[in-house]
Amino acid sequence: MAEFKIPKTATGLREVPDSHLDLRAESDIIAELQSFRPVTTEKNVWAFWDKGLDAMYPSYRCTVFNWVRKLGPSWTVRIVDLAEGSPNNIYNFVSRDWFPDCFVHRTMDGNHAAQHAADLVRLPLLYEHGGVWMDVGNMLHTHLDHLFWDPLTAPNSPYEMGAWIITGQIRKQWGSFGNYMLAAKKGCTFIKNWHDCYKELWKNRTNADGFHKLPLVQDIGLAEGMADWNFADKIREMSDCVAHMLIADRTRNLLDVSTGWNGREFFKNNVFMVEGINNGVLGAIKTDYDGYKQVQLLTTRLDDPDAGKRQAAEAFVVEMLEKSHMYKVYHNSAGGLPALGDLVKKEGFRDADHRPGTFGEMYRYGTVHWQSTRGVERLVPQLDEEDLIQATPIEPARR
Repeated sequence: MAEFKIPKTATGLREVPDSHLDLRAESDIIAELQSFRPVTTEKNVWAFWDKGLDAMYPSYRCTVFNWVRKLGPSWTVRIVDLAEGSPNNIYNFVSRDWFPDCFVHRTMDGNHAAQHAADLVRLPLLYEHGGVWMDVGNMLHTHLDHLFWDPLTAPNSPYEMGAWIITGQIRKQWGSFGNYMLAAKKGCTFIKNWHDCYKELWKNRTNADGFHKLPLVQDIGLAEGMADWNFADKIREMSDCVAHMLIADRTRNLLDVSTGWNGREFFKNNVFMVEGINNGVLGAIKTDYDGYKQVQLLTTRLDDPDAGKRQAAEAFVVEMLEKSHMYKVYHNSAGGLPALGDLVKKEGFRDADHRPGTFGEMYRYGTVHWQSTRGVERLVPQLDEEDLIQATPIEPARR
């Protein structure tokens, strides 16, 4: 990768000392990622690709390598998989008891089977071992120590979990949070209650079709926020797709009648919350959610003869790094304009966010070597006027 100086237009970035980074050759990083490493600390990054690292799209591989470089030796990055005989097979880290039959017997099907397999994987890993879950599309700007881990591990810290708040994107009520960026201490009760409920949805099923009809989902309601994205006719379909995040919200609003555990109180007092929309999809917001516009900016050549194009691309890169903690490369499951995540899976676009000689390459260098000076702010909980769901993690409320 080429080296870059911080652009003169960037007033809110600073250099990260090389001593804080892992600057080994890519071949060494790959060899480590493809080996089994016992869990000896809670400073783990967990991610998932069902067929393993070699099968990942180039954009996502680049992202994972940059996590390793940015986070340095105090964090262990693992890409967990389902490949037979793999040193990073999920069952090398958690037991089969965590999963429904369709996962264990590899009979999961449906349009989003790989996504739902990842939904089933992430919480057991966090509960058993602690750390941070990241989807492989999370191009990280802010070091995880600053983003979540320092608040969770400070002396006398009340926090057991870190959440990425995306109010309005799933449900319309305040407090909904994304499952694609999630931190937790080992043994966090919220994580186990959430997983137990989601696993219950899969009993005697092989896909998520019709999840929205199940009483456990009806306890919390549908993904009504999708209506604001012009997908009102797909709310039920999308509720099936994002049921894992709906169940997260159910857990947040659960009063467990069997134990007295109060998810509302836990979330208010024990969760370090970070605003996740502007800090996660700022690139999409600035380009009207059009992946092609993002590609155009990122693939602008550093030596493009059009000064206006160069200035626009540089301004985009600088704003992303200065004003957001992450660039989420998501895909648009509901249809409409293709997102960047849809495009990087296609021939001709697979290197669009890191192509040599472009502002995408500068951006990727910046995610590792530069750090925003703006810091991390905890989102203050808002008054929640929803009724508590009086039920258990695996039994719906009585109606």
